[in-house]
Amino acid sequence: MEIPSLIIALGVLLAIFLASRAWPVSERRGTELKGVQDLEAPSSDSIWIGTYNINRGRGFDRKANLAGIAEVIESCDIVGLQEVEGTSLFRPEDQATLLGRLLRRLSHFVPTRKLLFFNQRGNGLLSRIAPEEWHTMPVYPSRGRAHRNFTIYRLSLGGREVHLINTHLSKPAEAQAPFEAVMQAFKSFPRAVLVGDFNASVDHPVMRRFLPEDAVDALDTYSGFSYRRVEMIFVRGLQVLETRSMAEGTSDHAFYAASIALNE
Repeated sequence: MEIPSLIIALGVLLAIFLASRAWPVSERRGTELKGVQDLEAPSSDSIWIGTYNINRGRGFDRKANLAGIAEVIESCDIVGLQEVEGTSLFRPEDQATLLGRLLRRLSHFVPTRKLLFFNQRGNGLLSRIAPEEWHTMPVYPSRGRAHRNFTIYRLSLGGREVHLINTHLSKPAEAQAPFEAVMQAFKSFPRAVLVGDFNASVDHPVMRRFLPEDAVDALDTYSGFSYRRVEMIFVRGLQVLETRSMAEGTSDHAFYAASIALNE
């Protein structure tokens, strides 16, 4: 084989390797979200906070239906999303941005992994309240395509500081350190809400080991799907007023939400 042909062959193999490998996304900080900037703040003393693994907008029929996802979450003031499709050569906008446009909300796409030059997949946030800042931190170990992170949003509610954390973790059997990192962040704030898909039930030994003692499972009164619920809304220093849910269908995961108020 001639030298130029060998170089070309090696280049092709390198390109195939890079194209097939998912890369983790580094730590990031910011203050702005995409979308409209003239949102009206919620008028009541409480807000609805939801969590939804949207499975890239696909339900059991495997067809993308972002309009259906938007219909499920539109009544919430803030929603943490998981399994959000990012960008690619043929997909210029991520699904969080598209949902924000549909609902006229602020949106934030948080990639967990990159494929070539594109933010392929990750988590997201839709909000009627503009966070004052956000901070995304990767969690380790990180291998294969199962790269994970969590994002902390600092909000002002009723003139008081509240932190919201959104995440999607792998099963505890794969790694326990990410659970500890997320729970330590949750524990560090006096008023905080932790939402996401934990791939573990609330009574899992790893969950119980790292969950702060004063944390409240906002969904513990919800009877439907409780035997296999892995989506969580944990609360500290705040009051849970009521909860609601919608079964799988638009996504292959159920949607959960809780009405949260400042705890005086």
